[in-house]
Amino acid sequence: MRSESQRPLDAITSDVVSAATSGDAAALDRILRALSGPFYNLALRMLQNHQDAEDATQECLIRVTTKLSTFRAESRFSTWAWTVASRAVLDYRNGLARRPGIGAEAFSLDLADGLDLTARADSPEDRVLASRVKLGCGRAMLQVLDGDHRLAYVMVDILELDQAEAAEAVGVAPATFRKRLSRARARMREVLHRNCGIVAPRNPCRCAGRVRRADQLGRLDAKDAAEIDLIQLQARIHALDEMAADAAYYRADPMATPSERVLPRLRNLFGD
Repeated sequence: MRSESQRPLDAITSDVVSAATSGDAAALDRILRALSGPFYNLALRMLQNHQDAEDATQECLIRVTTKLSTFRAESRFSTWAWTVASRAVLDYRNGLARRPGIGAEAFSLDLADGLDLTARADSPEDRVLASRVKLGCGRAMLQVLDGDHRLAYVMVDILELDQAEAAEAVGVAPATFRKRLSRARARMREVLHRNCGIVAPRNPCRCAGRVRRADQLGRLDAKDAAEIDLIQLQARIHALDEMAADAAYYRADPMATPSERVLPRLRNLFGD
């Protein structure tokens, strides 16, 4: 079964691309709409915050628009699109996503700062806030990886792209990509199992215990509006082996939706 991040791309046929490159504004709009969600979810995991992700998504869509005539139908459109997106995200703001954003030790110390071990998420409002902590913390945790390893991990273990397609999209041999993904998985397993109470119950950190400090630091993003059943997620994870548990931790996050401003801004840029 194709992943949620892939299904919109599968709807773009060579006929749609041909129409768009021939000047059909409706066809181009269809392509950009199909790509905006998948690209945004890639950018959000690579760059951590919604504003950067939105700006990077716009850059991805600009590149698609300007390079669409280079697409050759003998390859999959989705592979071509992910190639454009991965390069644009890695290039964003002088390569912000290419380097680790935080070290593993610094991440652990940050989690311990202000942790309230007595806090609970009993009310609906508290559960939403705890979910925001989970979403933000998970994205922050990904920043311990450098860009190449983060990209491999996000593409395959979070967005569920096929490994062969992901390797082709980032322009490396399948064997090289497998090694890169293996190293990324090992690193994320180490960080998750060292810090996260959802994945490893021995850890003191719980999402509810970070709500107050995260709020003080301005880390509770209102755009993270979904409520995740963290107790149910923890129970599900504990029934899985380590690798599946790590992926389940991230795949529990709903696919994010970019702002309605992204496409109108793009249309304005190209004079439509």
